[in-house]
Amino acid sequence: MPPRSPAPDPWSEAVRRATDATAADRPGGMDEQCWDDVAMRGIVATVLYALHLRERRPVDAIGWPAVLWQLRDDERVTELVTTVLPRAGHDLSRTAAVGDPVSECWRWLTRTWDPQAPVKSALLQPALSRTAHRSWVADAPEPRWGGMSRGIARGLPDPALEICTAWAADVVQRAITATTYGHCRHARVAVIAGAHTGRRGYVVATDWHVDDATETVRGPAGYVLDLDEVEGTFRAEPEAVTDSSDLLWPCRPARSLKDVPPPGPHDPLPRTKNSAEDLADILGRVVDPAIVPGPLQARIAAAYAHHHLELDRQARLFPLRVSWQVLHHWYQLTEHYSDDQRVDLYEVVITRHLDPEPAHHLALSEDDLPDLIARCTAGE
Repeated sequence: MPPRSPAPDPWSEAVRRATDATAADRPGGMDEQCWDDVAMRGIVATVLYALHLRERRPVDAIGWPAVLWQLRDDERVTELVTTVLPRAGHDLSRTAAVGDPVSECWRWLTRTWDPQAPVKSALLQPALSRTAHRSWVADAPEPRWGGMSRGIARGLPDPALEICTAWAADVVQRAITATTYGHCRHARVAVIAGAHTGRRGYVVATDWHVDDATETVRGPAGYVLDLDEVEGTFRAEPEAVTDSSDLLWPCRPARSLKDVPPPGPHDPLPRTKNSAEDLADILGRVVDPAIVPGPLQARIAAAYAHHHLELDRQARLFPLRVSWQVLHHWYQLTEHYSDDQRVDLYEVVITRHLDPEPAHHLALSEDDLPDLIARCTAGE
């Protein structure tokens, strides 16, 4: 009697399913050297594995709808993982010894990244590869994003779990729509029923029936469409939408947000805002516009030119998340620059975890920034 093959390792099976799903969603397939792909694959694999442990079912028996329910936000993923995995013997602490691939994946997903670290050059790829690890200089700084390429939120130091959970949900949504013959995001479709019958457009989002009692989703329950000749978006029922092979750039009405293809290289650039308009934009989004007194506003509004720089971008460690970005706005008051003919404003953008919008604050001096950041992030 031939020997039996060893039972597949559940974590390896979860990684395999997540890899296949990510590869189907990404142009060109799964790229092991791309931070974006590795992050999405890791989130999906961890949820699959955690559901396998909790439900006591094979990984292949875990349905994608159950995975998608967990991927509604990263706090839900965190609750699932930190509840289930430690009971199965996985040490998720950051000080745990290496060796457990499940724990190491979770620690990678929840780590922050130094926005000041050097980006690995493509010319240094051989020297920085795993095969050349022995020649690595011991005190060399770690490359940004672990030496991987990155396209999603390149400047943010936040953990992959917080940045990419929504992207991982897109991976799973595509897996579901592929099995249900639905329409994935960015698919070209035509409307065949309702007020917009005959129009074409693109899918920008998919609706789902969310069942919290069973922790699963059903659908697609509808589509949010960006139609060629209709401003804004339009929601359509599943039966009102069909595939369209019309892949040409749509003829969109003039003087609308959906106006012809992007301008060519020789087309005139749009008008640049003057200093008064630029200042109005800043004051309109900050919570403390009164910090800029009227006389100073008048000087800035009459400035010859305005300039903007990013000075800093940092984040507090998981799980009590808050990120901040420091922007330097400086206004050149006269045509010929001199140090005494400029005005500086410092904008601090505070993003608290899961808040839909960041909060913007102003300071008139760089010396005021540490106290402003400490005050705005207090209690986190």
